[in-house]
Amino acid sequence: MNKRGSLYPACLAMFLLGSLLNVRVWAGDSESEAAFPKGWPKQLDKRDLYPSKCGFVYAGSKSAAAQVNKLIETAVKELRASGATTPKDGLVLVVDLKEEPPFNVEEFLTRLAMKQDQQRKDQQSQDALKSLKDGKKQLEELGLDLSLLLSMAPMPIEPNMLPDLIAGFPRDADLRIGWCATVPTESNIRYGMKKMLDAAMKKEKIGAAKRLAMLPVLAYAESKAIRDLKKGRQDALNQLVAGKYKKHRPVMGEQNPDEAQEPKP
Repeated sequence: MNKRGSLYPACLAMFLLGSLLNVRVWAGDSESEAAFPKGWPKQLDKRDLYPSKCGFVYAGSKSAAAQVNKLIETAVKELRASGATTPKDGLVLVVDLKEEPPFNVEEFLTRLAMKQDQQRKDQQSQDALKSLKDGKKQLEELGLDLSLLLSMAPMPIEPNMLPDLIAGFPRDADLRIGWCATVPTESNIRYGMKKMLDAAMKKEKIGAAKRLAMLPVLAYAESKAIRDLKKGRQDALNQLVAGKYKKHRPVMGEQNPDEAQEPKP
């Protein structure tokens, strides 16, 4: 296996994850509450419900929740720097080390494809779903499944899909949050990338001696892929938080600052 071949798993991961992040999120302009929503499950598998800077987080540990909360806080700061001060509450489903998303990935992608079939207006999303379908076959050739890949990057989820994907969510979930996504921890990103590289080495029958000789190239490919995935993780959260926020609603007698900046015709 040459140097170019050794970069295959990292390139495949970036290509497919980049396609996934281009899938548009559908979310209504719904209201949410600051307190824990009534009727929501207290746990998802082994994940507990935690408060967040911008909504709610399901995570398997306090440390995992804290890590993702820092990412959300960064996204909120980016939003406020742009002039918007009240982000809409969202929900993050944390995917920690060796965890998978708390729902059936195949069912999620099927529902996403059905939604696209109904709308058929977003060619970019159509292309992204096709890329994921093609990538699934390539992953299976490496002895991996799509769940591993999709656990390594944020997956935007339409809030009104939650009751169909996860048992226990009430039908009014989309009235409590404006956006939702799975978000991996750094340890899970590293674990997934290592597993992909190991699978590629095994498929190409690369022995320990040859792999040792290729170590600098492999280390570079793995490090770059992880950096890109971490950046993509933050960028995706920034877009989700910034894309769905509450505009300032003036009280009676108060002028809306947005209207004040626009001259009346």
